This record gives sequence, structure tokens and C-alpha cells, in this order.
Amino acid sequence: MKHWLYPKTIESVKRACALYLAGELEIGGLQSCLYLAENDVVAHEERWLRAVFSDCSNKIEEICYTESTDRQPVLIGEAVRRLLDLLEGGAVLP
Repeated sequence: MKHWLYPKTIESVKRACALYLAGELEIGGLQSCLYLAENDVVAHEERWLRAVFSDCSNKIEEICYTESTDRQPVLIGEAVRRLLDLLEGGAVLP
């Protein structure tokens, strides 16, 4: 596992993602967590992490406004899984 400068922030995001994927957290709660995480990350060395949180939050917002209600959970789930993969050192967000 990567050594993070903000381990509590990363764990908070991972937990919110897991809760969303389990159907236990609404989209608004997930977005709030991402927004708070984005604001927590201030170190120059991890500015990319701040951008990742912002990009994921923006993607969720885009999906909410451009996709049908039926497709939103699937598309948001994909964005959340990409974020989790990135946090675990796997895939990179497009």
C-alpha cells in the first residue's frame, strides 16, 4: 500500500466509495466526501491527488445532469471503482 500524506482522508474516501457501492450512501454524500477530501489535500507533492478527487466529483456531477436516472448508478459506480483502483495503485482515471 502506498504511503499517503493524508491517510485519514484516503480512508474516508475509500469508506464513502464502499458505502456508495453498497447502496448505503447517496450520491450527495459521496460528492460531499470528495469535496472535503479535495480541500484536505494541500501538500504540493500530492496536488495530483486533489485533482483526482475533483475530477471524480465533476464526473459524478456530469453524469447526474447528462444521463438518465436509470443509467446513473452504473456510470457513477464505474467512476467510483476507477477512483478506488487509483487509490490502490491500479488503474488511472481517464
